[in-house]
Amino acid sequence: MIDEEEELRRRRVIGVALSGGEPPRRFVAKGIASKAHPGAVSRSEPTIASILQAPLSSQKGVIALVGALGVGDQRGDDDELKKSAGGGGGGASFAAAPSVARPLSARGAAKDRSKAETASRAAIAAGAQPVVIKVTSTVSSRASAAGLMNYLGTREVENENGEKGKVDIPVYDQDGLAITSREERAAALAEWGADFRDAYAVNALATFSITLSDEVDDDTLHDALNAAFGSKPFLYSRHPDGRVSIYAVTNLPAKKIAGALKAREKGEWPARALENTESDFARRLADAGVSAEVRILGAAVSEKSGRYFLEKFLRTEKSITTSEGDPVKRGSSVKEKADGIWRAWSSHIRTVEPRNAFHVIFSARAGTDPEAMTRAVRDFLSEQVAGHRWITAHHPDTGHVHVHVMISARDDVGKALRLTKPELYEWRERFATKAREQGIAMVATRRADVAATRPYSQAQAGAYERGRQDPRYLKTPAVTNRVERKRAGVVDRASLSNGNLALAPKWQATASALKRAGAEPSVIAAADRFVAAVTAQAPHAARASGFVLLRLDVEQTMERETVAVIIEGAVGVEAKLISAEGKSVRVLAPTTASVSKIERELAKQNDEFGPGSEMRSVARDFQARLLAHGLRAAVIVEAAGSVKHGAPSPWLQKKFDALAGQSAAPPDEPLAEFKTLIATIQQQKEKAMPLSLEQFDERVSRANKSMDRLETMVDSSAERQAVEEMRKEISALFEEQRRDIQMQQMRSVNDTAGAGGTPPPARVDEARTQDRPAPATVDPAIAAQQQAIAAGRASRAARDQAGASRAAQDEQRQQILRQAEQERQRGNDRDGAER
Repeated sequence: MIDEEEELRRRRVIGVALSGGEPPRRFVAKGIASKAHPGAVSRSEPTIASILQAPLSSQKGVIALVGALGVGDQRGDDDELKKSAGGGGGGASFAAAPSVARPLSARGAAKDRSKAETASRAAIAAGAQPVVIKVTSTVSSRASAAGLMNYLGTREVENENGEKGKVDIPVYDQDGLAITSREERAAALAEWGADFRDAYAVNALATFSITLSDEVDDDTLHDALNAAFGSKPFLYSRHPDGRVSIYAVTNLPAKKIAGALKAREKGEWPARALENTESDFARRLADAGVSAEVRILGAAVSEKSGRYFLEKFLRTEKSITTSEGDPVKRGSSVKEKADGIWRAWSSHIRTVEPRNAFHVIFSARAGTDPEAMTRAVRDFLSEQVAGHRWITAHHPDTGHVHVHVMISARDDVGKALRLTKPELYEWRERFATKAREQGIAMVATRRADVAATRPYSQAQAGAYERGRQDPRYLKTPAVTNRVERKRAGVVDRASLSNGNLALAPKWQATASALKRAGAEPSVIAAADRFVAAVTAQAPHAARASGFVLLRLDVEQTMERETVAVIIEGAVGVEAKLISAEGKSVRVLAPTTASVSKIERELAKQNDEFGPGSEMRSVARDFQARLLAHGLRAAVIVEAAGSVKHGAPSPWLQKKFDALAGQSAAPPDEPLAEFKTLIATIQQQKEKAMPLSLEQFDERVSRANKSMDRLETMVDSSAERQAVEEMRKEISALFEEQRRDIQMQQMRSVNDTAGAGGTPPPARVDEARTQDRPAPATVDPAIAAQQQAIAAGRASRAARDQAGASRAAQDEQRQQILRQAEQERQRGNDRDGAER
């Protein structure tokens, strides 16, 4: 008798499922919608799950729906293609070819692609899961192939005593034979390795040890080493006992030197090639005036080993000097120093890392029948990579179902396997067909069809997980954001609102196709919800290439809340992107204009060059939007930036927050000063003492000269317009005062003529005594002159302050750009090293 629980545990450990079980009739996870992880991102972020709300449909129903919409079995087409291939000239050689991927891809491209894509979107709305195929790594050597085979064929388990250990699990080759032990994996690896291409290096990176016979100064040694190594770069370090350690790029054949080193260590045969090389370097040093014994300690045969020995040299040696004579500075990490040195040496190093095998993973959602998934993978590989060696392994110790595959890079006739984007997309379509044949509701989709965010790499996932376990681990917010958004299934707003993708018409066609096929109402409703989500994003954010920071000078006097509501409806932005201060409003608004062009125009804008054509176009567009909502305002573009996940770039957001946080002076400050000046003149007009026309004209002339000087002190067009308006109003006041003086003199003459016997001087003195007002303390013309000059000085001070602020912002922006470029370069180097 066998204990059923123990048998179940054992089978679960070795990856063997109990036979005779029915595959699940309904989904445990709902396709793409199951990717939502609560709490990973903000709840306000729309997700694919929240939009689709895919129903819990049976797998057979989804598969039947896909077949009804025109995506079915392609075996008839395959048979027809094989017949045509075997009937023509050279058919025998073509029929022997193992893969028919490219002819089928060309034939599939000629058919109605939109019909298949519509069926895939409909299946996603019904709850199907997408095909996930990942090429995780390549195998370049026998050692890496052995490591991958051991990873596929072993799993770590915990026994009854709580001790952890590794057990063998069966893997299956292309012939269906089980490989269940370490010895069998070694035998299989020997067959694979017979066809492997060896990695080689044209230039060997070698480690030398030189023992000096005599005392040599540093300059002489440096010159002698450069003469010995020629144009190749190297590092060296002197020791107190007269030895010199060197790590250098050479012209030596790497494989030959490495083999000779192993032979000398084992004492198998005289390493004459190695000894001849050492004698040659000793002779070159002697010709340069340095007598020394040369010995080669090691030679790297690949890029990976070359970087390893470089980092080892940097760790173990002290006072290292480069071939240019510069000391290697201490302080930074060894990896950073090695990266810099390797970049400088890369033009002198030529290495080849062959692709001998691929590591591919086929994934499915949790709840998928693992046996059906394994059968689908084997059926797919038997047709798609016929003639290649491959092994498969199912690892049951994770939540989702995934099957690992190791495929040889070349088939039995030496033809290489290509895994580019077109081939991988075709793989996904063909594997979806095989999965549906095994009862798994699976379709091939594109990321843009559901506006999914970009995927993350294995290195980014590793950095994210290490950062969660150890807070001291350095990771950028961009990596965290990318991993969390992808795992949560967040919708990419840029893709959702991209008019070039035409998601709204495509999903409308999908909904119509579902109605014609008689799909369930819940499935049709899911497609309609996606149509509504795309349509809601289309009006204001379609093809948004970036954001612009606008300053609006509102003409009407309104409440701040009213202005914000009107702008929010006209521009289509959230309230947090609007800052109102009096009649001055700043807005962060999306734009379809060229952000780079606006930035160039902002950099050129000065006294001679006003706003450029792109800035004027943006200003006119927003002015028309505001006017359509009943708000008249002047629009000025102050800054522009790119869009990040549907939001402004951090630099632009920080600039907006700084402006919103401070109480900025109203943009019409010069006009306000001038209005204050005009009001003062109007108040003094009634109190001004009588002047003669000559005196009045003289003072008006002085005021006009002051206005002329004020015009030379202002810079912007807004200030010049304000000065012109002030000049017109003051001129009107002066003309009115002149008319008053003329009328007063005429009244004085008339009064004098009708007075009779009273002497004119007495009449005049009496009238002045009775009608003379209190003497004014300030002459209106002088007041106008003084206040105009004060306004001009204030305007110049504000302009200087704005210029200094703009220069500081430009410097800050350049620093941010430099830091971003450095981060990008480090990321590229890191990705290259990982590859």
